[in-house]
Amino acid sequence: MLLAVMAEILKPDVCIVGADDLGINLAIAARQRGLDTVLIDRGTPEAGDPRQGSLQRAALRASAGRAEAIRSGARLGLDNATLKLNYKTIAEHAATLARATSPNSSAERLVALGVAVVKGAPEWVDRRSMRVGETMLRPGHIILATGAAPFVPELPGLAELPFFTPDTILANVRKLSHLLVVGGDAVALEWAQIYRRLGSDVTLVPHGALLPGHDEETVSILLRQLREEGLVVLEGARVAAFLPRSQGVGVTLAHPTDDLPPLDISHVLLAAGRVPELDWIALEKAKLKRAAGEPPRLLLDDWGRTSHAGISAFGGAGNEENHHAALWLGERLLDRLAGRPTSGREVLLPREVQTTPALAQVGALDTIDGLKHGQTVLRTNLAENDAARAQGMGQGCAKLVIDRRGKILGAAMVGEGAGEAIASLALVMTKGLNAADLASLPVTGTSVLAVLKDLGRQFADQRPVARWQKRRAAMRRLLP
Repeated sequence: MLLAVMAEILKPDVCIVGADDLGINLAIAARQRGLDTVLIDRGTPEAGDPRQGSLQRAALRASAGRAEAIRSGARLGLDNATLKLNYKTIAEHAATLARATSPNSSAERLVALGVAVVKGAPEWVDRRSMRVGETMLRPGHIILATGAAPFVPELPGLAELPFFTPDTILANVRKLSHLLVVGGDAVALEWAQIYRRLGSDVTLVPHGALLPGHDEETVSILLRQLREEGLVVLEGARVAAFLPRSQGVGVTLAHPTDDLPPLDISHVLLAAGRVPELDWIALEKAKLKRAAGEPPRLLLDDWGRTSHAGISAFGGAGNEENHHAALWLGERLLDRLAGRPTSGREVLLPREVQTTPALAQVGALDTIDGLKHGQTVLRTNLAENDAARAQGMGQGCAKLVIDRRGKILGAAMVGEGAGEAIASLALVMTKGLNAADLASLPVTGTSVLAVLKDLGRQFADQRPVARWQKRRAAMRRLLP
């Protein structure tokens, strides 16, 4: 007589699908909050693991920055520096740095923290349950931390030639004579500048909007400085077709107003965003809806919640490539699941383009269509900042959008230290401080963050003197 094998049933507080860096860090964060946690390892790396890729790109960016510093050393009196690039060593250094982070997210640490790891391909049973092999899971909440693959647009001639994506170009160890970057987001601009500084000719075709969602004034300043380094940016252009040849590749371009000549290039990098991997999700069983448009994505709110109240998505699955933003949103969900209410907080996630100069912003910056009644823009130029000027990086600006009471509604900066300055402003905004409080920030005059003090002083100078202060001053003048 055959006995039926009873499947093991687990009922954790939270189940996280995806065991790459984001999923592992969310599992650790869940256990730190006292939540019973199961992590599903699907057995293959999640596409576009955001932290590993960004670390490797950061190392390459640092090498490219050193190369540019040597080239431009004459501005600081370094006339005799010689530049010699070893592309294989540069790539190996970047890969080694990224791998060095693995002990922080090792399986041993997960076990020590009490995270249950289940390996295998998950299958949806119904809207609240999944099965992995013989294990049945009925968690209180499901977090999708799966990956997103690079988006490959359908372009004539593309299928006939090899091309890079932001994932595959990490393994390149050769100089690229003329690189065409297709895409207009932060990752596209970062890669374009890296290879330009590593000695390649680089042409960037946005194939749509350039840095959508970013403040247009600071974007224009960034583009001017990138072009001064020799990067060619064809705003408004799209690739009409690729023309493979025996040597190199021809590219015809389309533009709504200009007739652009064809290009002769050696390599192509497709950096036009990512597409979440949704094929494994039984959308009908899970009761999940897709967002309108192409490529297909899950319908999500600003907090990563899907159309099913018991399922959230972060990282690649949640249409977010920035590791810090995905982790921050995931931790806010875990706070709520652990009984720490967060629903009343405003989402203030800085956005950064990690070029040199960097560009960053936070909050609402709709200054192009006009400010609302009572709103004001404060600006300061980095040419007036001692730290930026001393490093030969005095080009750029910082700006705030404030209301009549000084509440900071949004901020943007392009220039040296932009990421750190905007992160500080995000904290100031979260704590409810206003523009006047910036004037008392305890930073030295040789810090780039002194630009925030300058913005605070501008607001203080514009504020009318209160009536009671005028009366007190008048009374003092009457005293002997």
